[in-house]
Amino acid sequence: MTPAHTPSAHSVPARRLALPLSLLLLLAACSPGGQGGEGAASGSARPAATRNDLDAAPAKTTALAVRTVPARTGTLTVQRTASATIRADRDSNVAAQASGTVERVLAQEGERVGAGQVVVGLDDTQARQALENARLQAQQASISLEQARTNTGQATASLQAAVQAAEASLAKARQDAASAENLYGLGGISQADLNAARSALAQAQSALAQARNNLAQNGRGGQSSLALLQTQLETAQAGVRQAQENLSRTAVKAPFAGVIASLAVEVGEFASQGSPVFRLVDEGSVKATFNVTPADAAALKPGTRLNLGYGGVNYVAVVQDASGVAGTDRLVPVTARVEGGGKLPVGGTAQVRYRATLGSGVLVPTGAIQVEGGENAVYVAGDGTARRVPVTVVAESQGQVAVRGLPAGARVIFPVPPSLQDGASVRVGAPAAQTPAAGTGGQNP
Repeated sequence: MTPAHTPSAHSVPARRLALPLSLLLLLAACSPGGQGGEGAASGSARPAATRNDLDAAPAKTTALAVRTVPARTGTLTVQRTASATIRADRDSNVAAQASGTVERVLAQEGERVGAGQVVVGLDDTQARQALENARLQAQQASISLEQARTNTGQATASLQAAVQAAEASLAKARQDAASAENLYGLGGISQADLNAARSALAQAQSALAQARNNLAQNGRGGQSSLALLQTQLETAQAGVRQAQENLSRTAVKAPFAGVIASLAVEVGEFASQGSPVFRLVDEGSVKATFNVTPADAAALKPGTRLNLGYGGVNYVAVVQDASGVAGTDRLVPVTARVEGGGKLPVGGTAQVRYRATLGSGVLVPTGAIQVEGGENAVYVAGDGTARRVPVTVVAESQGQVAVRGLPAGARVIFPVPPSLQDGASVRVGAPAAQTPAAGTGGQNP
């Protein structure tokens, strides 16, 4: 085994001489004019980084990092609110037609009733007694009339018989008088006998006239009496009908089919004639009227559904008519039928919410629009380059803009860096979070 070499005193100067030599070689390599034979002899090429060649390629420009959002076709809408007045074609505060104590309440608030259905019943004791008395009076009048008719008929028959007897007596007296005249002419009887026959004839004529007069007077008197009794009977019958009407008025009925919006009385309370008892509303006739701009009115076609809010409750309203003429305030009146609005107060104020169409086009975020020289434009990223595209703004709402002049599907740079220029090199990163298109492409609620 060779023993380990121990440095001697002669090796130290050799190290000191080697250090200046390596330093000289390094300086020669870094020198601009240093192309000595040492380098050639060593066979080492000069690094490219040390070249000073004017034909060398320029350094690459740094691309701008951007984010994009896709441009999509859509319709931009906005929700509007209008103040509406509640109306109803059929809304009635039904009043009591008679006075009395409330005995029954047969329907509650919010309940639907039919036409003619009894809602409130009043005490009808007195009305029933009055009806019974009226019926008795009518019965008495009817009996009196029948008796009068019977009596008149019987008297007429007797008087007619008397007339017939008088007529027979007159006929015999005429025959006797004629025979007496003949006999007196022949000298068969005296003047006294002739005068007696003539007197008997005159008496028979007077008796017939009296009998006929009695018959005629009985007829006139009977007719007059019967007419009076007939009038009394009709009056009594009218009293019965009035009593029946009074009795029916103790039952307060619904004049038409609808919903009981409110009750003004309770059992045990006294209701005066003419005082309101309950409010009845035909829920199918409740409407809301409000005013909108002519542009919104053109979009609110019949059948369009709206939201109507009152007292914290939402209702559905359906447009019936929006074809009115704008008034002095340049607003068009709109009428909408409220579904299930029987409890809404007529004359009250509610809030109507609806969506109005602002315009259609390609939708981009508002912040993507750049105004340069009075012209609207967006920047579109493609093939690593930002391209400026002029656009026409159609509508704007809630962070979204509908534009024309931009193809759907284009990658619009958003947000826009302040230093971005047309033709700049860009590097597209993660897609930008697009502002939600609130109210876009929606229909009325």
